[in-house]
Amino acid sequence: MNERKKFFGFTLIEVVVALAVIAIGLAAVIKATGVVTKNTAQLNERTIAMWVAQNAMAQFELDLEGDADKENKGSEEMAGVEWHWSKTIENTQDPDIKRVEIQVRRGTKSSDQVYATLVSLLPTYFNTQRR
Repeated sequence: MNERKKFFGFTLIEVVVALAVIAIGLAAVIKATGVVTKNTAQLNERTIAMWVAQNAMAQFELDLEGDADKENKGSEEMAGVEWHWSKTIENTQDPDIKRVEIQVRRGTKSSDQVYATLVSLLPTYFNTQRR
């Protein structure tokens, strides 16, 4: 009688293939986690920059000292970061409306990355009524 013993289990090739599949899956999960982390950090920076832009626009709209038209640049510290903003005031087709644009950067150079841009249309009498 020729008895054959049956062995149950995985062969070496099956184990290597299974480990390769797991490694590829884990690499994809790690990459996705890195991308999400990076995007979250960028979103946080852009949100804070937008707050700085909104503060600068509110300061311009309030213009308690009457010199907001002269001040084209400024800075503000928020969330432990020094943010720099620049303001551009342009005429529109309607002589009673001005276009105000505020850009926020981390650096002072115009070539630095813009983290937020806020545009508002304001009537020209907006700031002159209080003077």
